[in-house]
Amino acid sequence: MIRDLPRLAECEFDVLVVGGGIHGLSIACDAAQRGLSVALVERGDFGAATSFNHLKTIHGGLRYLQSADFRRMRESIRERRAFARIAPRFVSPLAFAMPTGSSLARNPIAMKMAFAFDALVGGDRNDGLGVTHHLPPGRVVAGAECRELFEGAVRSVASAALWHDYQTTNGDRLTLSFAKAAASHGAALANYTEACELLRNGRRVAGMTARDNLTGEMFDIRARILVNAAGPWSATLLNHAGVRAGWPLLKAMNVVTSRPARKAALVAPMRGGRALVMLPWQGRTLVGTSESADQRQPDDQEARRGEVGGFLRDINEAFPAFALKEDEITLVHRGVVPAAAHAGRLTLSGRSRIIDHAGDGGIPELISIVGVKYTTARAVAERAVDLVFRKLGRPPVQCRTAETVLPDAGLDDRDAADPILHAIRDEMAHTLVDVVVRRTGLGAAGHPGDYVAADLAGRMQTAAGWSEERKRCEIEALKAFYDVL
Repeated sequence: MIRDLPRLAECEFDVLVVGGGIHGLSIACDAAQRGLSVALVERGDFGAATSFNHLKTIHGGLRYLQSADFRRMRESIRERRAFARIAPRFVSPLAFAMPTGSSLARNPIAMKMAFAFDALVGGDRNDGLGVTHHLPPGRVVAGAECRELFEGAVRSVASAALWHDYQTTNGDRLTLSFAKAAASHGAALANYTEACELLRNGRRVAGMTARDNLTGEMFDIRARILVNAAGPWSATLLNHAGVRAGWPLLKAMNVVTSRPARKAALVAPMRGGRALVMLPWQGRTLVGTSESADQRQPDDQEARRGEVGGFLRDINEAFPAFALKEDEITLVHRGVVPAAAHAGRLTLSGRSRIIDHAGDGGIPELISIVGVKYTTARAVAERAVDLVFRKLGRPPVQCRTAETVLPDAGLDDRDAADPILHAIRDEMAHTLVDVVVRRTGLGAAGHPGDYVAADLAGRMQTAAGWSEERKRCEIEALKAFYDVL
């Protein structure tokens, strides 16, 4: 996977994707696999914004039973299975437990009925999967088994609903696998490359002017179709196109803590219909998700101390026996995500959208993606690429991304012998944060320590030809990445 900017400037592509999160990369992967010529640019590193923030779970949509949304439930079950097929190395079964209650929806009898319906709707959940990835049916537990699950987090739980979904054991490598799959099918991808202005040929959109954020160089990328998958920055691109459209955004946060991992994920319902989830990850305990009460701007990507403090209070209210302290937070995952108004307040948007600007803005060459769930990103990409084929006037080509194992994601795949050098030469890693957080995972749960950081920076200095000043700045940037408090 090579960052080939001359190729981006010299060729005309069938489709240019703007945005290298899970939705943009899934679209590039699918389109390239179906034979289209594909370019993709990402203003930062691949998967470094909203896709980095997700709760590391691939879920089967059990919660959609409450709203009788069987279509979305079925889609989530199908896509959960697809991830286990195409990336078995990067997902694994994880038990989830939620206390039952006295309400109509959460009492033990209601939960048993919900699990029976889930087994019926998701009867094929394990089809085509190895036994290591089989998910058992949900059940209600009580007694010693229940007490063991919630010990040290929630007091006095008489019974609980217990079910299984998948956890992404290395979510950043999983996201990167979609980029590598796209490149293996001929796509031209470039991180740290920002789409700045629309190119036009008369009234027709013909691509984008881009800037290499590493050098400042400007160049044009020509394409027949433009897919706007820029996440929270999507509205900015639409403004360049003269389309006055957008949607509310809120800030979401998850925290990684120094507490040892639990054996199961715990779900604690809260006031207003929300829930917090405490789950094991990378040997630590991760808790999410916090949602800001007000609208946010795309660049509001930092985690402020007051925001983290408010989230900490919510965590200790939901899990009173956990008693988490501020100095036990080792990393804050944060991102700005699509929101919707519900019962007079903002909440996470529940539905992804594909906007065809032929009818919404009068620009037939432009498609926008409003992606909200990591689990269903592949399915959203499939529908988006179907639309690209129709716009190009090409005969349809069957999508194969639900069955094709991603690069490095098979059970028999292994890491490179020298993952640092491999990240620089073959995975477009340009910064110390790229390598520590998103390529090797050495800092995925917290700062790896000054000795490790200095050692990795020295190895990158040798491989990439950094100056001593660049090396020092990279070490400081890594510290700043974790220093949210």
